[in-house]
Amino acid sequence: MVHYIVIYSKYFITLSLFVFLACGFWGLCYESVSDQKAAAGVQSVFLFLTQFAAYLTIVIRTQRMEYLILYAFLLILTAAAPVFSIMLYPGTNRILLNHVLMMLTAGMIVLTRLELSRAVRQLVIAAISFVLALFLPWIMRKWKRLRDLGWAYAVTGLLAIAAVLVLGQVTHGSKLSWTVAGITFQPSEFVKVLYVFFIASLLAQDTGFFQVLLCGFGAAAHVVILVLSRDLGSALIFFVVYVLMVTAATHHLFYFFLGTVAGGGASAAAWKLFDHVQVRVQAWRDPWSVIDGQGYQITQSLFAMSRGGMFGLGIGKGTPDDIPYVETDFVFSALVEELGMLFGIGIVLTGLVIFLLLIRLACGLKDGFYRNLAAGTAGLFAFQIFLTIGGGTKFIPSTGVTLPFVSYGGSSLMATILLVFVMEGIYEIRYEEEQRIEKQRKKRASRGET
Repeated sequence: MVHYIVIYSKYFITLSLFVFLACGFWGLCYESVSDQKAAAGVQSVFLFLTQFAAYLTIVIRTQRMEYLILYAFLLILTAAAPVFSIMLYPGTNRILLNHVLMMLTAGMIVLTRLELSRAVRQLVIAAISFVLALFLPWIMRKWKRLRDLGWAYAVTGLLAIAAVLVLGQVTHGSKLSWTVAGITFQPSEFVKVLYVFFIASLLAQDTGFFQVLLCGFGAAAHVVILVLSRDLGSALIFFVVYVLMVTAATHHLFYFFLGTVAGGGASAAAWKLFDHVQVRVQAWRDPWSVIDGQGYQITQSLFAMSRGGMFGLGIGKGTPDDIPYVETDFVFSALVEELGMLFGIGIVLTGLVIFLLLIRLACGLKDGFYRNLAAGTAGLFAFQIFLTIGGGTKFIPSTGVTLPFVSYGGSSLMATILLVFVMEGIYEIRYEEEQRIEKQRKKRASRGET
């Protein structure tokens, strides 16, 4: 019986994910959150079924009740997050939140499979993050001056990453984190949020060349400090987000082409200056020639994905521990090995729906600050997915960037959840504006006015 559950659960999990995705694309057909309720409701059912099938397999294979308890708490979080969001903010986009929870579920499945203690820690951080995030839409609704604090965001972010440069701990040759009271966190993940607010604020005031240049100085300061800290993955993300946000705000492709040329030159310079970049490029170009050294990680990743095939080996039947740092940089490879390439494609499509939702949100907003925020968040999210999966599949050199909501890492998870609820705050503000206009229309209609 156990054998059949392990074999067939992977098919059921993949099927549930694709039905979930079909409902997500169905929900994209509707602009109003009220019209998305049916699609979001069906999605929730298949989200719960995905979790049930995965954890049933894990519990049966291990015969350990700790996994059942973990599943119960994940179930509670998955149910509570949308319920409290909708109770507090009727304008909540359930489709967006459901896709975030599905990616979080995929990450929890992998982490539970790899190490229970890390899965527990990830779930606790996710729960704390959702509780904190519930305050953000209210703050955005009440504090309208958030749009005017552009340089305050920049100064705060620069001080945080500068402190890491001076006092931070060295991890794999880069200064990435602080440890305070025994808790280690990575400030650059939270600075990403401030950085998007900074650029959105400045470009909402003006999109002229001088303002773009002024904004560029602030962006360059972030990038330079990150480069000095040897946190080149984050530096690349900050640079690309600046280019994308400027292009979206000004509607001039000139900035995109200029940023592409500058980025190419900076990448070549990084390859010349940093030994660990040369190692990663060598591992990307020909990992087989250095399989016992620099190429070991990427070759093990490719072996794992090839073993998985279309539907995977089944939960618990792969060897993800063979991949160094699998829970962070190469979590996608572990997913594909045990749940299959189709499941991996499904996770990519789940991220794509989030990206499309945010792009459509940005396109429908008249307020420049909120429009820039939505566009910047969409670009940040999509580019980070591209870097992680591209590095794990040997499409590009590995950058050491985590996969949003899926990879192990409390700082990344918390910062990304907070940014998602900033988007939910924009949805709530737009919903309240639509309700106000609708009430005015009905009042005029009752008076016989046109």
